[in-house]
Amino acid sequence: MNQTQFPKFSPITVTVKKNSRQLRLNAGYSMNGGARLLGVSRKQLEDIETIRNYGCHLDLELPARLKVIYKTSLDKLAGQVSEDYYSDCYVRPRKRPGPKSR
Repeated sequence: MNQTQFPKFSPITVTVKKNSRQLRLNAGYSMNGGARLLGVSRKQLEDIETIRNYGCHLDLELPARLKVIYKTSLDKLAGQVSEDYYSDCYVRPRKRPGPKSR
């Protein structure tokens, strides 16, 4: 996965977002049904599942809920995780606020 393609999220976050969407679709739930199961609004679910720069970051509670609702393991949800703690897999890119030229 090319990290520059998703500059707002770490690779593990992108993986969880993609897998959560796929779990919802495989279970046959619409956006409204999936949102109801997670206890969030449809708009919040859209933000959770999107990997574009306007999506939201994930709280720890969300993967835990997904695990219970879709009866899947956290390992399957997170995908292949690097053994190297210092790998890019664990780095959330930070954007510098404000204009670039100061």
